[in-house]
Amino acid sequence: MATPTKDRSHWVVKKFTSHDDLRTYGIKEWQKLSGAARRQAAWELVYDYCVGVKGMNPDELRLQKTVTRIRRNVG
Repeated sequence: MATPTKDRSHWVVKKFTSHDDLRTYGIKEWQKLSGAARRQAAWELVYDYCVGVKGMNPDELRLQKTVTRIRRNVG
C-alpha cells in the first residue's frame, strides 16, 4: 500500500550560512503563528510520527485516563 504524500508545494526554501541564523529564523517564524496554528503543527508532528513511523493506530492518539478506584455508594 502506498503512503499518501502531503502537498508541500507551499513550503519556502531558504539557505542559511550558520546554525544560529537557521535557529533565529525558525524562532521568528514560530512566533508569527497563532497559538492554534502552533498546536495544529505540533499535533501533525505527533500524528505523523506515531502513525507513520511507529505504526500506531490513530485511535490510540487521544487523551486517556486510567481508572484507579471504583467506589460504591452505600446508603
